[in-house]
Amino acid sequence: MRAFAVRVGCHSGSSYPGQPLWVERENARAEVVEVDASWREEERLGFRVRLADGEHMLLYYIPELELWSGVTQSAAPRRAIVAPKDAPP
Repeated sequence: MRAFAVRVGCHSGSSYPGQPLWVERENARAEVVEVDASWREEERLGFRVRLADGEHMLLYYIPELELWSGVTQSAAPRRAIVAPKDAPP
């Protein structure tokens, strides 16, 4: 996996950055349709997002450098939940 620089538009409420709204790379903008997770690390903030085209990305923001970077991930496989045959309906 290799990170690359991206432009990110996001909500900026009481602190920047807030929830990502769009990601732009190679002059193409994609809407963020879902933020799957967000977290804070020692030197950066992280977001796992799903884009309108179904692609998942990890986005990182480093406040000291005012820098966004991203890593493309393959879509996570969806797991089917199957009830045991002897379970009541």
